[in-house]
Amino acid sequence: MTWQRTLRNVSTAVAVVAGIVMALSVGLGDVVNILFDPDSVDASTAAELGGIDFVDRLAVGGVVITLLGTAGLGVLTTSKQNPPFLNEIVKNAPLILGFIALSAFSTEIFDVIQGNRTWSNFGDIANSYILFLSATFVSGIATVLLNRNRSMA
Repeated sequence: MTWQRTLRNVSTAVAVVAGIVMALSVGLGDVVNILFDPDSVDASTAAELGGIDFVDRLAVGGVVITLLGTAGLGVLTTSKQNPPFLNEIVKNAPLILGFIALSAFSTEIFDVIQGNRTWSNFGDIANSYILFLSATFVSGIATVLLNRNRSMA
């Protein structure tokens, strides 16, 4: 096993655990509300997330896809019966989510990677959310490196 594969597997496992903690901390009802009706999200949840905008909705959608996908419960997999766009999303979720995380949460992600995040300054929801995004970013980078090595072989 290459270091890229190990990095991808470990960071994906961390993303799944952080996603589970986030979903349970927020509550499954508010996870659905974040995605489809952000105005109905519990006020304390919205406050801990610093408000809910379009990027948060995409990222929480990524939590759901990760937890239901092959890295999590395995309910959502690639299949010939799926529409092609769904297969692409499931297959490339770490890259998609890594890009979203980098574009919207780069400061927080690099604080986690560099060990500069003061975890005690935030609650479980914010911490699990940022840990999920950071681990997904690392998984996406590892996936790119892994695919690069395959194409060069």
